[in-house]
Amino acid sequence: MNRQMRRLVEREERRQKRQSQDKRPSARAERAVTPRKRPMAQRPPLHTRLMIFLREVRTELSRVSWPTRRQLLNFSVVTITTSVILALVIFGLDVSLKQIVLTLLGGIGSG
Repeated sequence: MNRQMRRLVEREERRQKRQSQDKRPSARAERAVTPRKRPMAQRPPLHTRLMIFLREVRTELSRVSWPTRRQLLNFSVVTITTSVILALVIFGLDVSLKQIVLTLLGGIGSG
């Protein structure tokens, strides 16, 4: 079970536990008075958590559908081509709008 699923399960268990405690009238008063903090003794050490995280990352990366070399080349060509075309369009708009503004300002100044 990956980390995300584990968190969802824990969250659901806490929600169910809260719902069962909410049925008792004094449960809200208890929860308001005592803050819920997880004791440090229950938490695994940093190096253990880091190893678990890296193991989960490796597992997730093995599930990824990686593109083939040909697909990667095609995607790169499409991205670069689109970027160049978009840059040229923006450049053209910039130059033409600049000319329009200069023409309008030149006409106002001389009139």
